[in-house]
Amino acid sequence: MMQEDLQKIGIHINVVTLDFPSLIERMTQTFDYEAILLGLTNVGLDPNDQMNVWLSSSENHQWNPSEKAPETAWEAEIDKLMRAQASSADPKKRKESFDRVQEIALEQAPFLYLVNRNALAAISPKVHGANPVILVPQTYWNMERLSVK
Repeated sequence: MMQEDLQKIGIHINVVTLDFPSLIERMTQTFDYEAILLGLTNVGLDPNDQMNVWLSSSENHQWNPSEKAPETAWEAEIDKLMRAQASSADPKKRKESFDRVQEIALEQAPFLYLVNRNALAAISPKVHGANPVILVPQTYWNMERLSVK
């Protein structure tokens, strides 16, 4: 589908399917790729759970890999913001820092987000206080507020 869609706008891609270990080897060791289609899943809500992707020196930083220092000004800003949110105890300041990280990611597009899986949850009408959300776990994340009537 991607080949067909991109061909319509004049972009030709060669798809190479690999077993997962080979894909990870190319992504983390040989860097023998131009683009990778891979799903990153973050189950934690705290931005600190994403440090291994956003910091330019981290192991899962897949654009400009194996950097000793940020290659671009925007990567340096992300590094600064991620460290600032990680070291702050003020939830408002942490949110402001990570909001800016997300703005930079939108502007610079180091990742192209293609798919978000569907999540279907069924909750009995007898359960009160249920409030499904997008992130995992979609249901029962607020277990202490649920009641059955």
